[in-house]
Amino acid sequence: MAETPNDAGMPPRGDEALARTIALAKRELEQMMDLNSQGMLLVDQGGEIARVNRAIVDLTGVGGFDALLGKPLASIFADGDERFIEAITERAGESKPLDRHVTLPNGFVRELSFSVAGAASGVHVIIVADITGERERLINEEKEHKKQAVAALIGGLMHNINQPLTVVTVTAKLMEMGLEKPEPDVAELRKNLATISDLVMQVKQMMEKVEAASDYVTEEYLAGKRILDISSL
Repeated sequence: MAETPNDAGMPPRGDEALARTIALAKRELEQMMDLNSQGMLLVDQGGEIARVNRAIVDLTGVGGFDALLGKPLASIFADGDERFIEAITERAGESKPLDRHVTLPNGFVRELSFSVAGAASGVHVIIVADITGERERLINEEKEHKKQAVAALIGGLMHNINQPLTVVTVTAKLMEMGLEKPEPDVAELRKNLATISDLVMQVKQMMEKVEAASDYVTEEYLAGKRILDISSL
């Protein structure tokens, strides 16, 4: 594709072509920012805001774009903390963003996550995500999952241990009745003791399987309740 001549009718010089390439890339970046529903802004070498998208304007609650452009990033998101921009840019290339409680210009206190999406010519592209309540939600979800896992474990153990324990109880009662006879049947007592011993060993092995399991599978029980499928361990 032929290069567009400059005002003198000559093809653009290398520096002019580079400037046009940079300008085109900048326009594409700005278009991408405007289309992104997540907060994005450009911060220059001095830590001042050079460009923001609509999501940032809405998040901060300021009157419009002009209320943010040219302002130090720290004055909007860090109460003037000059180390704030350094703390963000130091994480460039890392997967873990910087999370911080922020008092926004509209007076709202939010927990925001800041990460560097890229940098060029001293300008950083920073993504801002509102994660207010996210940590509490994850903690609550983890607690709920633990409760469900414990309930499934207890239900599975109760279901699988109940039968052998019932047999043990009945057998022990029969032994007690047999011992009350004038002449107890020793062979019968030994048979009952062997039955109890076998059942106790079954329960022991069952508990060992549960203790050694690295994962678990549940099965449908009563009224939609799910219990640990010990047979699959």
